[in-house]
Amino acid sequence: MIKTRVVYFVSTFGVLIALSCRAQDELFTLTLEELQNVPIAVATKTNVQLKYAPSTVSYFSAEQIKLLGIETLSELFTHIPGFYSMYNSVEGNQSYLIARGHPQKYANTLLVLVNGQRLNEDYTGGINYIDRFVSLHNVDKVEVIRGPGSTLYGSNAFHGVINIVTKVENYLELSIGSFAKKELNGGLVHQFDDLMLGIDIHWYKDNGDTLDNVFDRFALQETTSDAHESKQLELLAKYKNFTFRNHYLNSTRDNHYLFRRLRDGTNNVDTKHWLSRLEYETSEQDIWTLNVGMEYSKARRKSLSALELRGTGPFEQSDFLFGENFTHDSYRANADYSYQVGDSHRLSVGAEVVRSQVPGGYLRSNYDIFGDLDFFGEVVELTQPSQRIVQDKKRKIRMAYGQLESNWNERWRSTIGLRRDGYNDVEDKTNPRATIIYAPNNAHTFKLIYGEAYRVPSLGDLYDEESGLTVGNNQLKPTTLEALEMVYQYVNQDFTFSTSFYRNKISELIDFRVEGDNVFLGNIADNKAEGLELEWQARIFPNLELKGFITHLFSNKTTIEPGQTTSPSDKLVPKTYAMTSLLYAPSEHWSMSLSMSGRSGVDTLVDKDSNKVLSGTLNYQVNSNSTITLDVNNLLDKTYSTAAIIPFGEKAGKPFGEYRARGRDIKLSYRYLF
Repeated sequence: MIKTRVVYFVSTFGVLIALSCRAQDELFTLTLEELQNVPIAVATKTNVQLKYAPSTVSYFSAEQIKLLGIETLSELFTHIPGFYSMYNSVEGNQSYLIARGHPQKYANTLLVLVNGQRLNEDYTGGINYIDRFVSLHNVDKVEVIRGPGSTLYGSNAFHGVINIVTKVENYLELSIGSFAKKELNGGLVHQFDDLMLGIDIHWYKDNGDTLDNVFDRFALQETTSDAHESKQLELLAKYKNFTFRNHYLNSTRDNHYLFRRLRDGTNNVDTKHWLSRLEYETSEQDIWTLNVGMEYSKARRKSLSALELRGTGPFEQSDFLFGENFTHDSYRANADYSYQVGDSHRLSVGAEVVRSQVPGGYLRSNYDIFGDLDFFGEVVELTQPSQRIVQDKKRKIRMAYGQLESNWNERWRSTIGLRRDGYNDVEDKTNPRATIIYAPNNAHTFKLIYGEAYRVPSLGDLYDEESGLTVGNNQLKPTTLEALEMVYQYVNQDFTFSTSFYRNKISELIDFRVEGDNVFLGNIADNKAEGLELEWQARIFPNLELKGFITHLFSNKTTIEPGQTTSPSDKLVPKTYAMTSLLYAPSEHWSMSLSMSGRSGVDTLVDKDSNKVLSGTLNYQVNSNSTITLDVNNLLDKTYSTAAIIPFGEKAGKPFGEYRARGRDIKLSYRYLF
């Protein structure tokens, strides 16, 4: 049956190609050399050509994202060299993102921006806990720094920075698919003289895949599902030089693992995130630019699971239910100024002030877990001051940076920068960066990049009190990174190739420390990693393109403090991972892609096996306003798993900690622009 479906799908591709007879898709109208001249801002906060960015960067246009079938932030990671997602389909805290050999739960060594505003929340410092399934349905472009970015962006810009730039337009999109999937996207925008108003909405729901080979410590179920519902809302207002954006993101997940436990019908996670930014930007031609902004961010996570069954220990009257309700607030103001000094130099300076806190940190249960375990009869939120599980401490940060970009002549360029971050609750940090670029001609570019970065201990790391996740330690030090990178790029009209060798030294990694009967967070490990990223893009024919990358780790060694145990990175990270995509646009009506991602084995998985996953996308442009799209993830319906940072328990006498991935996932969409 599976083979029949695959043959049918491939045959359909062939028939659709045969039917097409017009000019090539818009994506292929620029040469690969011209694509390297696209201006990006994420690497310097000023516009610079992609090939001359003083960092290793990746760029995705809206057309690329659509053709590659990238629907969420989580899926985007798979297409970025150096990144590999071990995310599972529930928003639990034990999945992780790999960046240049380093696995980190909550993905708190990656900074994600939406239109320049931080998506990371300060309770964990990451995106995994709240937001990693952000839809990219209305994306305009995505810019990525691969490597340290703290000199511009501060904490969490450790192994990378992703800036998602959205657009609001007049359209309606409807989708259906596997697992009873339903999706609605739409937008409206109107210009009133100097005033522009816009709105974009997203709603998605599915019943989830049925997943077997699961671990249930209660031994009640052998399968589970991963039902998901999400909503997003973007409001846009522009008046002359002022821009206001408000984003609302909501995600609900049922069943699957929560707190490393299964309990279908009980397990539930609901997250909400509000992001608001008002900014003013003005400039004088290419001489100077000023950007001033104010931001507000509020995040909430509410969860519930069954920790023990009725009849276990003191829980005679009902299953012991347990959950959390966390709220995080953050206020931020920034000013960035850039000035062209003569013909060869550009000076940029900036400052930020931040105030953040966790005003709500409470547990939910049907038993009085702070008393004598009396049965409430229903789930109650325990909100007394003495029952807080995260201290309500305010974090205040003051930051300033300076950067000098210099074009010495046609061949030599350099960028130097320095940033100082001052905290009221942890030690201050200073992060330098320096890049030298040598381009003997238009085809060849060499870069030598040095940068430092840090991840500040999150509010949860410092102030948790028996939250069920961590026990805080207000003596923690920031985790730091020293990175050295050598890059070579070759570019011509039909072929680009780049190789990046990096050496990372990480100090003061934060994990659980055990001292007698006490378990709390501490700086207990260091890591050194050396790796290579190879990336290529070939225009084989005017309408056929092959692109991809390979990341290989030569070494990845974690040194752990004597007497402590943690999962070293070499046990959690594949030594090699890769992505290859074939993009084809036989006419102005038809375009398609076929992508294969793969990795070598992972020690913590039961079978330690390697993995290859094939996905495809087909677009048909009905007319200038209408598009039909077919997306198929896991085309061959391959069974595979992703690893957890902490095992769930033992299965067949061995540690078990892995999440089954979804099977074949099909989506058919119709989009109309008006």
